Amino acid sequence: MTVKITVASSQCFPPPPIIESITVVPNTADGDVIIKWHENPENLCTTTGYEIYKYDYAIQQFYLLALVPAGTTNYTDINAGADTRSQIYRMTTKSGLSGNEHSENHHSVFLNTVAHYEPCEMSATVSWSPYKTSYRDAFEIRPSDKKFNDSVACQIIGYIAPAGSPFNLSNADALSPVTRDTAVSFKMTVNQNYLFCLKIYLPNGEISYSNVREETVNGNDIPDAPKYIKLDSLVSFDTHNHLHFEIENSTQMNKFQIERSASLDGVFEAIHVFSDKNTAVYDDSTCNANTEYFYRVTAFNNIAHCNETPAVTSDTLNSIILNVKYLNRNIEVSWNGFISDSIYYLYRNGLFWLTLHNLQFTDMDVQYDFNNNIYDFCYKIEAVDRFTNYASISRRYCISLYKPVTMPNAIDPTSTFTNNIETGRQRNQFAPVVGGNESDYEYHMIIFNRWNNIIFETTKPMDTPVSSEHIWNGASPKGNILPEDTYLYYVKIIFKNSDQVFEQKGTVTLIYQ
Repeated sequence: MTVKITVASSQCFPPPPIIESITVVPNTADGDVIIKWHENPENLCTTTGYEIYKYDYAIQQFYLLALVPAGTTNYTDINAGADTRSQIYRMTTKSGLSGNEHSENHHSVFLNTVAHYEPCEMSATVSWSPYKTSYRDAFEIRPSDKKFNDSVACQIIGYIAPAGSPFNLSNADALSPVTRDTAVSFKMTVNQNYLFCLKIYLPNGEISYSNVREETVNGNDIPDAPKYIKLDSLVSFDTHNHLHFEIENSTQMNKFQIERSASLDGVFEAIHVFSDKNTAVYDDSTCNANTEYFYRVTAFNNIAHCNETPAVTSDTLNSIILNVKYLNRNIEVSWNGFISDSIYYLYRNGLFWLTLHNLQFTDMDVQYDFNNNIYDFCYKIEAVDRFTNYASISRRYCISLYKPVTMPNAIDPTSTFTNNIETGRQRNQFAPVVGGNESDYEYHMIIFNRWNNIIFETTKPMDTPVSSEHIWNGASPKGNILPEDTYLYYVKIIFKNSDQVFEQKGTVTLIYQ
């Protein structure tokens, strides 16, 4: 167990506290600043409080801003003026004696106004005085300070809002990449009012913020970009992928393109260029039905004196590809994932079947459907993002399974008894008994004697009902009744709208009763 031994304040000079961060409060008009700290672990004195000092630019020296009690870990400097310039703070640990050691100086970040706007790229450049630490009155940068300062990273965050609106940090999105420079460019559409500030990532894990800027860049020669492009659905068919999207109508831009990639992180290439902002649909007929694609729609700044640059790009949607196979007397259906946090609606034979949250389904009702003469199964997946209602619908994928096939093992050429009530087959008729409609299949059947001579052959075409010419009645090629014996047969059955084939060799016995 570690025991901290404190020394009476009249005999002790405590080290300063460790300042964790200073940050401008982004939603305050006069640049309030919050200072956070913790006690120095090397302090062996009895702490009675902390002194907070602030730099006065007019007299160029620090003055005592506040004395806070021991145990305090933060302080808010109301109306600190961090909205007009960088503010500098340092602290001491109070232990009854004056002259205690001061901490390093912490400088708040001050974000300058937009220094430059590049109209062709619709890019604003801003600079700032960095968050940094320095040593004592001379602002000397020691090696330890330099290591800290060089590790500070920054990022512009903000959003479009009506002029004069209060800044809400929870609405702010990243407008620029993270950088360790003291200037950065970010996309900024003309004639739109932006609220933004700098988010500072300190090497100790703390987050700090700069003052807030409100800027509107006015421009008459730059066409207004659409406020949004919404690619809201992607429907896959056997021959094409159908996209439906919406381009915000106030835009003055007149170049747009459909872009496609084989992966989300891959290169998106233009597959269609158009100029009418009212265009809402596109059919991609160059796609492969069994390949996943990623699509997006982009608006371009294409005024004459600028290089073409993307202005606004929609969200990305991907196609859903089904994989269907018959396995272990069930049908296994699986598919690739859609946008994160999506739900999936499964359709079976044209009807909504159930809602799923995973990427596979086992259809265990197949055998039940066989009993009801259903052998063709078609599936479709509709994937929907649960928050934005973006949707991607797979193509309809059908699988045709073998109809149950039975072959009689004996016939009586002299009997007229009906052997199969459902099909009307008599006991003197030999032919395949196939589940489903007779028009759903064709077959080729050959009967041999024991010497492998053909004594009967027939072919039933597709869409033709079974008739007497397709059935062997136990007669020879000349029409004579053959003697009791065992005969060989070969049958090949092809099912309609399917590449599945049933083939079988077997024996049939002539029995006279």
